[in-house]
Amino acid sequence: MGAAPSVPDGGDPTAVTGSVSDVPKVSGTHEFTIRDYSRTKGRGVGKSILSQYFTIDGRKWYIRFYPDGYSAADSAWVALYAQTLYKPQFRAVRAEFTFQLLGANGDVRHTRRSDRACKYDTFCNSWGIRRYIDRNLLESAALAAVHNDSITVRCTITIHKARRRSVPVPRPGLVMMPDQPASVHGQNAVKFLASGKAPFDVRFEVDGEIFEAHRMVVAAQSPWFEGLLYGHGRESRESDLADVGGGVVGAEAFRGVLHFIYNDELPAATLVTDSKRRRYEATLRLLEAADYYLLDRLKMMCAISLGNDFITDSTLTTIAEYAEAYSCKELEQACRNFAERRGVSLLPNIEVMQRLMSRIFLASHATNRIRPGPTGVRPVRPHRAPNFWGPKISKLASHI
Repeated sequence: MGAAPSVPDGGDPTAVTGSVSDVPKVSGTHEFTIRDYSRTKGRGVGKSILSQYFTIDGRKWYIRFYPDGYSAADSAWVALYAQTLYKPQFRAVRAEFTFQLLGANGDVRHTRRSDRACKYDTFCNSWGIRRYIDRNLLESAALAAVHNDSITVRCTITIHKARRRSVPVPRPGLVMMPDQPASVHGQNAVKFLASGKAPFDVRFEVDGEIFEAHRMVVAAQSPWFEGLLYGHGRESRESDLADVGGGVVGAEAFRGVLHFIYNDELPAATLVTDSKRRRYEATLRLLEAADYYLLDRLKMMCAISLGNDFITDSTLTTIAEYAEAYSCKELEQACRNFAERRGVSLLPNIEVMQRLMSRIFLASHATNRIRPGPTGVRPVRPHRAPNFWGPKISKLASHI
């Protein structure tokens, strides 16, 4: 049987380091009590006392205790070894081990451990510490490891599990084919429509500016445009110039809406702008437009952008009022969380409230002029009266 070096526990308690290992490990602990310790001495060098077996990770393990030393050179020390019952069907395994001497009350009196994971295989199935503790120190009253002529050894074994990797093995006549490519059907269609090669068939007017688009594209993305373009009586007036601003949405915000409809992303004005203030204002306008045209995904994207990037002491009240007016519960909660951390109160801004209520009134008035489509469903936004202090339950709090 072989022997492995070990290192003592202890050291500077302030010198603490940490590391992360993804090697899977399995640990097990066994306590071995040697009774009539005084009668174990004199058995002879190299003679051991074997514990009962215990199982860790499907293997049987034993503790070997050498009261007179492992070899003649080490006869002044007692030795402890951890041994596994190796079987041919078992793979080689690497394991660390720790031996602790316990006092009468179960407290640890002495500890030593292996300094590395030892390999247990057909060549060596037993590793341990030849000079575990000096015999005189073991039997001293100061250590108090011998009690009622017995000693108890706690052995902890940690097995390092091997990672199994599946390696493809080429076989004659077998061609390794790649996975199915991701679908680009929708991307190709949108890219072609956005290129302008397909004739535009609808025009919108917002603040005196004319925008051209494809009625099927905008109607497919927005219930509001579906009702406008495909409601009763609309099919016969395909060449009409539709005023869709309603006094609520400006030309720049509408340009951002069309960008989202064709690209499923926020427009550059809300992402890449020299002035953060301009990005903030553009995102607020786009939030209003998304609510007006019933674009729920765009509204949530704007709310997340406001919550993550723009809530400050100076913008808190305005963002909270926009969130309340346009039913963005997650953004409301994010504002409340920020206010609680900063120790400030959310006081209503009368000017902002009046402007928002005016826009909501105009939006509702404009929506009611749209006749319902063939299904009889009217694209109406649900709104509630502003309430800046009511209880809210939300998910966006984790973003702030």
